[in-house]
Amino acid sequence: MFENGILVMLGSSLSFAIFDSLVKYLVGSFSAAEIAFARFGFGALTMLPSLFRETGWRNRRDLPLLILRGLTGTGAFYTFMFALQTTPLSVTVVLFFTSPIWALFMGTYFLDERLTWERTLCVLSAFIGILVLINPSDRGISWGYLFGIISGILGGVNNVITRHLRTRISGQVIYASHCIVGTLFSIPGIAGHVRLPEPRDGMLLLLASFFGLTGQVAMNHGFRFIRAAEGATLLMSEAVLTALVGILLFHEPLSMRFAIGTVMILGSGILLGVRSAGRSSVPPGS
Repeated sequence: MFENGILVMLGSSLSFAIFDSLVKYLVGSFSAAEIAFARFGFGALTMLPSLFRETGWRNRRDLPLLILRGLTGTGAFYTFMFALQTTPLSVTVVLFFTSPIWALFMGTYFLDERLTWERTLCVLSAFIGILVLINPSDRGISWGYLFGIISGILGGVNNVITRHLRTRISGQVIYASHCIVGTLFSIPGIAGHVRLPEPRDGMLLLLASFFGLTGQVAMNHGFRFIRAAEGATLLMSEAVLTALVGILLFHEPLSMRFAIGTVMILGSGILLGVRSAGRSSVPPGS
């Protein structure tokens, strides 16, 4: 069963990497609101039955957190797309994967998780990796880099809220509410600007939505067989796969600075996951 979990999580990472790559291509043809509406609308329609099957999420205590989780997840996706408009795919996805570091900070404050010396070293290593990657002493920090970092911060908030909600609510319900909030949030951005896309771009937009949903469903399924910390570590392969796509298909440069910064950031995230395995209190399916 454990081996099945590994394969499913790696499949999830591959689906997410394809989704990231398609979004990078589509930001040149669609607005951020159009891409988000298609992505979240597709997920909302598919996951809506889970809201009818389960009723535990309807209590007043959890509903505001579900909405907040949807807003932070939507914000993470929008800032990720804004970063892609001006920043290489490989850099953007690595900056997004700083989310475990931000989640660690917020988990220490909100969930009473201990900040050990090992975790502190991981955080410092990741921060140095960010500075190496974006090289602010060169020409300052561009908006693309800032959006990439913000997407990672919001992703970290998402992780913390999800860990709190998963003690009572299934991953399917959490994701369904996320998609509904994202869909509603995107409607003002497309109101009055609805257009029929070119057939090829429209098909790619639907394909991106499909792979985004497939990655999420596979991830939720994979967490049934392995611990949350181990799963989060395996999901780091998404950043590696996406970076390779950026280098091979989008002809993004592979510099020593990028390699060092990426190793420091992802290495810190992987070490955090490995050291957390076995003492994680997050239930499967997050």
